[in-house]
Amino acid sequence: MAKHGTNEWVSGDRSGPVSIGSHNLFLFVSGPDRKAGEPVAIIIQGLATSIKAFAAVRRHLSPFIRTYAYERSGYGQSDASAAEPTSLAIAGELDLLLKSANIPPPYILVAHSWGGILGREFITLRPNDVAGLVLIDANQEHTLEVLDWRDPCMRAVAEKLDYFDVIGIRRNHKLTDEEWQEYQDDENGLKHKRQAAAEWAEYAESFKVLASKRQLNMVPPLLGDRPVFVVLGRNKMDFEKLFRAGVQAGYGTESERASRREILRTWEEKDSQLQLEQLSLSSNSRSVIAEKSGHNVHLTQPEVIADATRWVLDEFIARGLEVLRMSHI
Repeated sequence: MAKHGTNEWVSGDRSGPVSIGSHNLFLFVSGPDRKAGEPVAIIIQGLATSIKAFAAVRRHLSPFIRTYAYERSGYGQSDASAAEPTSLAIAGELDLLLKSANIPPPYILVAHSWGGILGREFITLRPNDVAGLVLIDANQEHTLEVLDWRDPCMRAVAEKLDYFDVIGIRRNHKLTDEEWQEYQDDENGLKHKRQAAAEWAEYAESFKVLASKRQLNMVPPLLGDRPVFVVLGRNKMDFEKLFRAGVQAGYGTESERASRREILRTWEEKDSQLQLEQLSLSSNSRSVIAEKSGHNVHLTQPEVIADATRWVLDEFIARGLEVLRMSHI
């Protein structure tokens, strides 16, 4: 078990439990041995998602950046926490994990979906220690106000479907057979489902908490000129596939189907606006559309995430001396 002050997580591919005082979190580390002052990538997965879904992302990142991924409290091999999994609690546990494992900044956060909310709460805790940010089809504070994907009519038409089969991930994912099985076993387990339900209960409130900080359109930007890369998935594509399959299977009333059609009619425009608003988090930002992916870019186009992270790393190296002076190791 890692102790504060040791450096066992600096070299070699390894995994194991790390005590954060109240309980253990399970950490996975891969990539080149770290040299002092070099940025590392921290993967932050989305709502109710196993970190094992990011195995292909880790493989694509590991050749050029040391990469840290962990199972949040209650998932996988991590212990459950006595605290409710609010966005603030999760960000605080990540902070404790990095300190307990003696993983100093600078950090490049690689955040998917709800991980975008969690990552920005972590930035609030350690504003000078984040070298850059990769947002992968990420939630932002206004997401549920503009596009509430939890709408009952959306669920009524599609909730009985095999999600991975309908949207094509079961055929098109980039995990190995072993990685896919581990991921599926993890998410189908009772422990995972119990923790997922706990996160769901805290999900909506986290948007209000982040919105109160007014991070978008700050002057100067939240991250100054530290690089931000926004990766947009083609979310509407997933929902259209689910809608067509649901209608074909006879799910949903005509009223529910009509409501879903109306939501989908303006989905792409609204979703794109929400995603691109996050470019305002830095004066040095860039975006790309993962054209072959819906929401789960990490499963279908991990190379796009790696390219985005490499750009952030390169930009940090070009501009990073000032950030390094600001950071406290």
